[in-house]
This record gives sequence, C-alpha cells and structure tokens, in this order.
Amino acid sequence: MDFLESIEYRDPLFGIMIFIFLIGLVSLFAYYWNYLIGKRQQDSLSRFIESFDYIGFDKEAQEFLALSPNPTPSLLFMAKMYQKSANYEKAIRLYVALLDSIQNPVDKVPILESLGLVYEKAGFPLRAKEIYLEILHYFPRNPLVLKSLIRTYEKLSLFKDALSALGCLEELQGDMGLYRRYLKTKILISSQKKSEETSHKLLIILREEPLLARLVLGFLKDFYPALFWESLMRIPKETLLDLQDILWNLKSEAIPQSLIKELQSIPTNPQNRILKDIFEAKGILPLSFSQKETFELETICLLRTHKSFQGDLGFNYQCKSCKATTPLTFEHCPHCEELLTLKTFVFLKEKQDETRYSFL
Repeated sequence: MDFLESIEYRDPLFGIMIFIFLIGLVSLFAYYWNYLIGKRQQDSLSRFIESFDYIGFDKEAQEFLALSPNPTPSLLFMAKMYQKSANYEKAIRLYVALLDSIQNPVDKVPILESLGLVYEKAGFPLRAKEIYLEILHYFPRNPLVLKSLIRTYEKLSLFKDALSALGCLEELQGDMGLYRRYLKTKILISSQKKSEETSHKLLIILREEPLLARLVLGFLKDFYPALFWESLMRIPKETLLDLQDILWNLKSEAIPQSLIKELQSIPTNPQNRILKDIFEAKGILPLSFSQKETFELETICLLRTHKSFQGDLGFNYQCKSCKATTPLTFEHCPHCEELLTLKTFVFLKEKQDETRYSFL
C-alpha cells in the first residue's frame, strides 16, 4: 500500500505502463473489430453465393475439387476456356463450384468478377449488376469492377447510375471527361422529355467533344431535322466524311429543298462541297465536272455517267484502338470495349434492286 501511494501520476514509469496498456487495449479492439468485419464479409458472401443454388454445381468439378490438392488454377483455366467458346452455362457452373470451395472472401473476389463478366456476356446484365455491387460493397476501391458496373448500367440504360459510378472511378483514376460527356449525352437523348433546352445542351456538348458527332447528330436527324442540317455545316470536314453512311442512307424527302437549291450553285465551304458530291452520287443533284472529295464518290459519279452498271456504297466500321472491323456501328467497341473509337470505311459495290420490308 505504501508502494502504491509512493507512485505519483508524474512518475515516468507509471506513464510508460499506462501507454503500454492503452496500446494493448487498442490492438485488442482493432483485432476484434477486424474479426467482426471479416466474419460479416464471409457471412454476406456466403449468403450471396447461396443465391446461385438454382444453377446447380458441376459434378465433374466437385469430384475434381475432392481429389485434387490444388484444383483452383485448373478449374479457372477450364472456366475461361468455356467462357471464350461461349459455353456460358458450363462456365457459370464451374465458377459457382469454385466459389463454394474457397473460404477466404478476398480469394473469392476475382472469381466473382469473372462470374459477373460471364453473366454480362450471356445477356443477363441484372445478375451481373448484383455481383458487381456485392463486390464493391466490401471492396469499393476496385477500378476494374467499377468499369464493369458502369458498362452494365449502360446496357440497362441506367445512365444516371452509370454517371454516379463514374464519379467514384474518377476518384481513383483521375478525370475522364470524354466518358462523362458521353454519359451526359446519353441521359439527354434517353430522356422522355424532348425540348429546345435538350437540343441546346447537346449542341454545347458537341462543340466541346467532336467525337460525339455521330451520337448527337443521329438524335438531331430524328427529332430536330433543321438543327441537324445546320450542325452539319459547323463540324470539321474529317468528321463529316466519317458520317457518309448517315448521309448516304438518307431518303431524298428528308433533304430540305432550300439546301438542294443552295448546293446547285458553286459551294463556298468544304461542308457544302462534300454534301454536293454525295447528293450527285445519289442522283439527287445533276452531275458536275468538279473533282470529288473521295475516290468512291468519284467512281459512283462516273458509273452514273456511263450507266453500264449502277454503283452503290457499302460501309464497315473499324475500332481505332484494336483495329477490329464490324458491319454495325458502335459506341463501345464490341471487342475491346473502348469508347468512341469508331472509324468509317467506305467501299464500292454493285447496286442491287432489293425490296426491303420493315420489321418495326
């Protein structure tokens, strides 16, 4: 008792003892807290994985899991092979079997990512969205999953949600101005309310980002034709040439008579010259002897002169990033998923008399 009374709170030894005690207490609390968080993650992921029970487990995979000491790499390889060959049902069963066999929640994340991608490829974006949100609930700083979630939101036409997710991705990877303007454009275009304010905002975005010309002008062509023709005169010549497919497939009734009369005189700007060349090749304007902007348009006009064969233009679309080619336009490359990398390729073909029926 006399010893305890002799220790004052100013004694250095007493302070060190208190400090060590506090460190131990904090360490114990942190350990217990991490244990609770890990247990919660494990239970949540287990409950989430139970929702895949309706799929069933692959029997061969279960046998392999029971016999092999390290089955995960082999089963992952097999699942990816099935995924590449578009056998999505088999790939899903293998991924679910792997998820059931792995105990560590952190090790389950890459498999859940692959499972979400398979569901996305198989045409089940809602299921993919659930998987990505479950991963981000516990591992929010995952840029790959955020990108996949944004892509899934786009497929579901949830562009506002995609824009919110993009804000999180920008916190990790910096400014993504092109993607942000693209999503804002999609929000405006998909809005049920069409007004002059909508078209005004779209024109502002188009001035800021010429890569959105195809998307914006395609919308204006359908809903605001006067603004469409007016905007064509403002975009760069290279962009206008990249939109030849839109202009070539226009019906003559959609072209203003005032523009046709204006083009019959000598064009004063590059945009008018391109439009005149296209309309001459289509037979809307009489042929002139001026040099055309492209080889294909020049050839079509020469075929019109001789009339032995009728020429037509065909179009393919190439990704500037991965160089993959497709007969359909795209905003995201279907091969590498890059945004707004489309380049139009024009080729000549013989015109066929076809009767076309609308499926709408």
